[in-house]
Amino acid sequence: MKVHEYLKESHILLDLEPGDKKHILEKFVSVLKKRGLISREKVILGELLKRERLGSTGLEKGLAVPHALIKKIKEPIVALALIKDGIDFKAVDQMPTYIILLLLGEKDNPGFQLKLLAHICRMVKETDFIEKVKKAETSQDVWSILKDEEEKI
Repeated sequence: MKVHEYLKESHILLDLEPGDKKHILEKFVSVLKKRGLISREKVILGELLKRERLGSTGLEKGLAVPHALIKKIKEPIVALALIKDGIDFKAVDQMPTYIILLLLGEKDNPGFQLKLLAHICRMVKETDFIEKVKKAETSQDVWSILKDEEEKI
């Protein structure tokens, strides 16, 4: 299972404005709605915020992976936002977060999301994905970097 197989260029945001965690998630979900990728903006935002209350999805090395299981979602959604200046996402390493990799899965199929999360954690530990994506200038660059780095694991 590879992230790049689910991340489409239209799901990559290079210009998400900085803010606090709630603001970032609101803006991210709003952009996904405007792009026609999701329809139930309030439900999705509510589930993402509910998950964050359980504990931050800010990992390490500048990556956060907010995720939620949503009822009646047609197919899993993977989206990525790059925040050039970094934000405080309450990451476990207490370092700024530059990349938000958002995952939305079907509530009746949690196994898919768990496998994807495990793969992402492995990729962060075994590749230079984060440092390379932080320097990306286009959505195509981000996707190509992701694909190339995933080939290494």
